[in-house]
Amino acid sequence: MTALRPANCGFVVPWSATFRERFEGEPVKPVTLSFGAQSVRGEFIITGQGIEGGAVYALSRSLRETIENSGEAVLTLDLRPDLSEGELARRLGAARGRQSLSTYLRKAGGLSRVAVGLISEVGMGGVQAPAAMAAAIKALPVRLTGTSPIDRAISSAGGVALAALDDHFMVRDHPGLFVAGEMIDWEAPTGGYLLQACFSTGVAAAAGITVWLKA
Repeated sequence: MTALRPANCGFVVPWSATFRERFEGEPVKPVTLSFGAQSVRGEFIITGQGIEGGAVYALSRSLRETIENSGEAVLTLDLRPDLSEGELARRLGAARGRQSLSTYLRKAGGLSRVAVGLISEVGMGGVQAPAAMAAAIKALPVRLTGTSPIDRAISSAGGVALAALDDHFMVRDHPGLFVAGEMIDWEAPTGGYLLQACFSTGVAAAAGITVWLKA
């Protein structure tokens, strides 16, 4: 039995009070999230504690394990996934005039208000050169310092190890005790994959119970 941990979950980001008050509940989209060799295109939501949403959940296992081992994980955001860095730099090379940096990034860079807020929040707001601004927009680092509580998670990791079960999903050391779904230590992507795995192991365990009762 391994301890239960959040899976398909959100993560804690130490937002400033100003950013939190201004952008809590705002969606960030479209965006590509990258961590290690994994990249996911989608969207996520700014929460009072950090971030959550489908694209985040897809990377949650790797992010969680890194935080468990290192205390933090750095997620990289591409805030303009439909543009190459070179094309974005070209657009940002347009004359700024008297526009504020925020207005300029929204108009020339095509960024949302919350995306501009993210750039400022992580300390990249002072970048001025078009090439440097494009590089920051295409690879913005966001530091995650923890997982959201398990009661907010879509699913859980941990539970009874597969090695502790026989072919009928009965616990080897406890004859007559069968487990299925998230009682077992495994993880799956949220949505249909997760549901199908729960249904399938439930059917298999029910079949195992039938066999055991007839023995």
